[in-house]
Amino acid sequence: MGDFEFEFEPLREDRVRGYRGVAGPFGSVEVTRVLGAPGQTPSRQVILDGAHFPEAMFSGGAGVLPSLDGGWLRVDGTVVDMDLKIKGIRKGSRWLELTLRDRPYAYTVTGSSGDARLSGDGVTITTTRGRPVPMTSGSRMVKVEGDADTTDLAIALVLEKVDRSALSLSGALFAAPMNVLFGRSRDEGMA
Repeated sequence: MGDFEFEFEPLREDRVRGYRGVAGPFGSVEVTRVLGAPGQTPSRQVILDGAHFPEAMFSGGAGVLPSLDGGWLRVDGTVVDMDLKIKGIRKGSRWLELTLRDRPYAYTVTGSSGDARLSGDGVTITTTRGRPVPMTSGSRMVKVEGDADTTDLAIALVLEKVDRSALSLSGALFAAPMNVLFGRSRDEGMA
């Protein structure tokens, strides 16, 4: 599959938040998170749904949102090995290593507006801020380079609704003293 781009438009219906779009030749895809009802524990699950995509779900983490810091990802019935690497506070010193069935990936936050990059064997998927949309955080632009398949896209897209602050400068600055004082308390989520 060649290079392509698409817009991931915000989805806001009742208690559901997420994105939807047409991922080039792979068709329609949605990434959603259901908000918790008042007085209930918030849902910390993100689900990807698309007819031509593998089943993908992210769950758990630190805090009230699904989070890279302690959460887990399952794609097509297989739990993805994830290792959050925080070597310092400088740019390039924080990344997430993922491995799915001997397919290695590196995931980084590349800008202050939540821009991110998933890189794998000959594949790069970049998400950047798109056009502003009232009452939402706006759309996301997704650029796919290389011979990506739906598994590569599922991983990159489901992470769009996950708290990635552990990979940002501000997140690293905030997490360092908290981890020293309180340890890395995490909720591994529901299976």
